[in-house]
Amino acid sequence: MTEVFEAKEKLLKELEWGENPFVKDLRTSDRENFMKYYRPFEAATILQKLAFDSKACLLLGPKGVGKTSALYYVLYSLPAEEFDVVFLKEPPHNLTALAGEMGYSMKGGFVESFLGIFGHAREKTVSRAELIDWLKKRGKKLAVFVDEAHLEKNPEMYMEFKYLLDDVPNLRMIICALGKEGFPDSLIQLIGETNVFQRKGFNEKEMVEIINHRVKAVGGAGMKPFPEAFLKEVFSDRNLLSPRYVFDELNAFLASLALGKSEWAGAAEYANDPIVQAAISRSMDEAREAKITTSHADWWVVLSPSQKTVLEALLKAGGKGLTLGDIRAQTKLSENTAFNALYQLRGDDEAEKKRKPEVPLPLVQVQHRLVGGKKKNVYHIDEKIKNLFTMN
Repeated sequence: MTEVFEAKEKLLKELEWGENPFVKDLRTSDRENFMKYYRPFEAATILQKLAFDSKACLLLGPKGVGKTSALYYVLYSLPAEEFDVVFLKEPPHNLTALAGEMGYSMKGGFVESFLGIFGHAREKTVSRAELIDWLKKRGKKLAVFVDEAHLEKNPEMYMEFKYLLDDVPNLRMIICALGKEGFPDSLIQLIGETNVFQRKGFNEKEMVEIINHRVKAVGGAGMKPFPEAFLKEVFSDRNLLSPRYVFDELNAFLASLALGKSEWAGAAEYANDPIVQAAISRSMDEAREAKITTSHADWWVVLSPSQKTVLEALLKAGGKGLTLGDIRAQTKLSENTAFNALYQLRGDDEAEKKRKPEVPLPLVQVQHRLVGGKKKNVYHIDEKIKNLFTMN
């Protein structure tokens, strides 16, 4: 198996990449690596807002769109001589917990210390007035980042955020959540609608910018080795929901390219040549016109490119079905990619079912046949979806 790793290193060297940029989980990176790889969108605007003294910003969006990464970008970008920062991975359940996270000392006086000797110490609590007075005495502005604010178990804390922002001139808050639900109108009004940002997914231009930024971060140039026509296939509605989905497809592409099993090998060499890419895209568009009509299957867009490719091959095969070898021969997919796609399309992957609840899995059935004296799996389109597709 060492040849797999050797093939990977050879590909990285050919691309002049220092490492694979699409396996980085930026949430676990240090500041230097994070700023090197991260491409900001709303985060850059939030930073501008704070630079010009906005009191608070709210970033909304579903899981996977990069809200936490946006918070880290702002945190890492604030000048240390002007700001102290506090990052809360989840919202505080009361004012005392918030004060503790901010650095407020919980040490009691003589009486509390004396009672503590006998195990009768009273739990220290912090009042709003005490916290406000302490915050006002700070020399720098304090920027408090609250991640996953929708998980707040004590809704009264939203109003505590408002009271603190009202009364402490040097306090700033950057909050992210799934949606506005649960936030009181008075807090939203204080934040201001122009300081509320929403990220529901990415468009193709933004995703290209993210890929390009990461390729440059490791020493590469342009979009090489990803052909434009390949990226069009990858940029499905589902994949554009999160860079993570696109990175999965890019890593699969890189693996097949390194092992010499990619149907895109020739096109990848000219990934930065606009004339060649335009010709390939035109050819791919013509090929698409001869493909299967999928308009009656509204869940088609959430399937991965490899899943779509396998289904199309089975649909074209009609009732005779195909073995794994047949599918590979027709689609040029690697054995691992084709097998994984079939495994998911058969409904055997529980994680895939949870990721794509709208897809009526299983989409593929398997029959066991004797072929040349050997038992082989023959795959067919599930009867319940056959009539959803027509051939152009």
